[in-house]
Amino acid sequence: MTSPAARPGLSIELIVDTALQLIAKHGADRLSMRQLSAELGVSLGATYRHVPSKEALLTLCGRALYERSYTSPDHGEDPLLWVREQVMHLYDLLVAHPGMASRMASSTVFAGNVDPELQEAVRRSLIQAGHSEENADMVGLVLTLFTAGALMASGRSDAENTSGLSTRSLIVTGIDFILHSYAAGDAGAPPLS
Repeated sequence: MTSPAARPGLSIELIVDTALQLIAKHGADRLSMRQLSAELGVSLGATYRHVPSKEALLTLCGRALYERSYTSPDHGEDPLLWVREQVMHLYDLLVAHPGMASRMASSTVFAGNVDPELQEAVRRSLIQAGHSEENADMVGLVLTLFTAGALMASGRSDAENTSGLSTRSLIVTGIDFILHSYAAGDAGAPPLS
């Protein structure tokens, strides 16, 4: 029988996948390196040899969620609708992983470590939709700031929402407003379908 410290196949990817499963069940705040090691069937030292701290682990988990949220745009798809769907896919992943939204929105993971492929695809989609390169950069920044704020507020339950709309539908409305308010000079564009 293999000892826990010598478990073959232990990798950062396996550690992150297992951590995300635990976060989905119990939340990021309740995750511990000891609990993670037990779930993996390895010693605590084996886990620390791959990931130096819980903060480092949560950063890796945040990056993994960004990567998992990315879907390539389809040819012929409305580029602004694709941007909205990308943001909402990330939102849905974060809702499914309690505690990650506030950690990501308040950390350098959100500000500086978004998947570059995702950033460039959003930028290209905005330009395809008629934004100038400069405007696409500004819209990208506004979407980033809005999304960070929405993620920070995502811990509020819909019961606390006095507008009668779900938090998700309010975020979609905000994204549509941003995408259309800055779209090629047409501030009065109708919402996306």
